[in-house]
Amino acid sequence: MQLQIILDSIKIVAVICLIAYPLTMHRSLITYPTFREKAFLALFFGALSVLGNILGIETFNGALLDSRIVGPVVGGIIAGPTVGLVSGLIGGIHRYSLGGFTIVPAFIANIIAGLIGGYAHIKFGKKRLDFVGAFLVGFVAELMLQILILLLAKPRIVAEVVVSMYGLTTIIVNAIGVALFVVFVKDIQASKHLIGANYAEKALDIANKSLPILKNGFNKSAATELAKIIYSAGGLDAVAITNKERTLAFRGVGRDHHIPGDSIITSATNKAIKQNEYTRVLIINSKEEIGCPHPNCPLDSVATAPLTCDGEFLGFLKIYKIGDTINPPEVKMITGLANLLSLQLRNVKLDEQAKLLANAEYAALRSQVNPHFLFNALSVIKILVRTNPSRAKELIVNLAAFFRRTLKRNDDTLPFSEELEGIRLYLSIQEARFGDRLQVNIDVENACLQVPFPTFALQPIVENSMNHALSLKKGLLSLEIVARISNEHLDITVQDNGLGIPEEVIAAVRNNLVHQGMGIGLTNINRRLKSLYGSNYSFELENQSYKTEVKLRIPLSGESLGVKVDDAYSSSR
Repeated sequence: MQLQIILDSIKIVAVICLIAYPLTMHRSLITYPTFREKAFLALFFGALSVLGNILGIETFNGALLDSRIVGPVVGGIIAGPTVGLVSGLIGGIHRYSLGGFTIVPAFIANIIAGLIGGYAHIKFGKKRLDFVGAFLVGFVAELMLQILILLLAKPRIVAEVVVSMYGLTTIIVNAIGVALFVVFVKDIQASKHLIGANYAEKALDIANKSLPILKNGFNKSAATELAKIIYSAGGLDAVAITNKERTLAFRGVGRDHHIPGDSIITSATNKAIKQNEYTRVLIINSKEEIGCPHPNCPLDSVATAPLTCDGEFLGFLKIYKIGDTINPPEVKMITGLANLLSLQLRNVKLDEQAKLLANAEYAALRSQVNPHFLFNALSVIKILVRTNPSRAKELIVNLAAFFRRTLKRNDDTLPFSEELEGIRLYLSIQEARFGDRLQVNIDVENACLQVPFPTFALQPIVENSMNHALSLKKGLLSLEIVARISNEHLDITVQDNGLGIPEEVIAAVRNNLVHQGMGIGLTNINRRLKSLYGSNYSFELENQSYKTEVKLRIPLSGESLGVKVDDAYSSSR
């Protein structure tokens, strides 16, 4: 008899858990329920409590051996005390309508059971409750029912018989039911998290491998590499990448008729392009809707995500499956990948625009002749023609060489020694102008001379010192240029004892801006260095006591230190 009661109780709990199982599939419903969802949960778990009454086994004088507390307790644990209270009230009212000498304690205990579950929700949280914790919550709730039966049910002797015969069994079985249900919820949600994490990990891995490929733009070669990476990492049956008209790349099953370079053949994709459906991911789980004209195409479902750049539609990223539908994690994965690839395409475009801007500014800077420098140089030459003709001739040659170099050099980089030669020509004219007042010291390690250096990147710094810092200063003028190799970088310092650089100009250069009245020279240098070296460079301007320093640091190329140079470039004038 006792064994049969145990088996019947287990069956009741099993039926309740089985009916409630679909609820565990809805993560948002049982994780962060809204007010409406809480109302639904209260009704749902109340219905489970009613079901526990209906499936119950009648014992003495209408007493029921049932599992009605499972619903309110689990409802309270999952959604809080309000849901537990309402579901307990629903099950309690139904139990009261069935009659029997235990209706009062059963009614009260059902409500208390929901509140106990709600208290566990507040105190521990459903995520922290394990099997043992949930078992103890159910144990306390059912124990409360047995105590209330002993206290409130009449006749007392019958109540004691019922509790002694069935109390321990119902306590244990119902507590196990509560624990099992809570564990079901946790396990299913955990597996969903693992699935989601797996797809997120795949998407991140694909993104990390894919982003460098797009640096040269969106073309057939890049698409081929992208499709290969996504197909290998995504565990998919096929991957395709298209532009507006053609299939750029295809990997996987169906590659015999989805051929890169051919026009797009699926009617679904052509329809999406024709109807400008570029703002969302299209999910098709029907071979007929995909519309591949090939009679033996095995592809059954597809997710199609648009690739865009600044609102301009470029093409589609498509993933295919065979004998299965596209599931939500896969939709999230392809959506995230398409967004990341679109963002990278936009970054590539912005980088290209930044390079074009820097090159345009660079060309403008090189073609810009400072009229004051030219007039001052010609004035000096005019005087020297009468007083020192040979020196005047030398300056004319230097001035011509300086402008020839400034206006005709088109290489992005040149050996650092050639940049120094331009500086030397420029300073020779300035020395003739200022005479003994100007002291120049150039101290460059021989290993620096053949380092590839951005063309016309140092000269504007020197010109800035001469034109703004030293031109208005009285007395002795000092300019020092030092270059060293340090930690696989070329370090250059330009120092003068002039009037300094205005702080607003320093701030503008740091922020890659052009301050009114400062020209574009210093900011252009910063922009060009950034476009050439990314973040692996530094360009610092600093006013110090009685001097101003400009520090420039760029990385070395692999062969830079391997060039043999006979003599160091070091001079003091």
